[in-house]
Amino acid sequence: MLAVPGNVTAARVIAHFHENFTDSFPDQICGIAGTSVVRGVDNFTEFSNNTFSDNFTVNQTFTATASHKSIVLHVAQHVTGTAAPIDNGDGTVTFITTFKGLPEQIRIAHGPLLLRDAGTVTFNATFLVEADGTLTFQSQTLSGLHGPHPDLLSDFALFCNVIIPALT
Repeated sequence: MLAVPGNVTAARVIAHFHENFTDSFPDQICGIAGTSVVRGVDNFTEFSNNTFSDNFTVNQTFTATASHKSIVLHVAQHVTGTAAPIDNGDGTVTFITTFKGLPEQIRIAHGPLLLRDAGTVTFNATFLVEADGTLTFQSQTLSGLHGPHPDLLSDFALFCNVIIPALT
């Protein structure tokens, strides 16, 4: 939304999608074979000013085949960002994406919390634009980091470190 003194102009909605979904499938997490059951709701909106908003909640229950132990991965967040790349004028483009809420919560099914990232974080991902138009990842920076983000700050190494002992 752009605010101008005495006048407020909102970007026009150009696309909106709503989906409820449930799926069950053979899966593998951290090298452990099992089955996942995923349930979620997604509300995605794209605006005329090349931005988007995505509100979603997902619950994934993973049960290990060998141990029959289960973990629950839960996500509940609002994601906003640039739908079109920002031209940096040097042959690269940047996408800016902000995550607010609960990007990751892992717990033992019917048991204690194992890991949680929560709060706000903004990713600035820069890509080189190749001659044929394809994008090649160059770098990513974080900004606006608020709240606990132990898994993100460990470069997601904590993910398997908590899941493997819980499932074996």
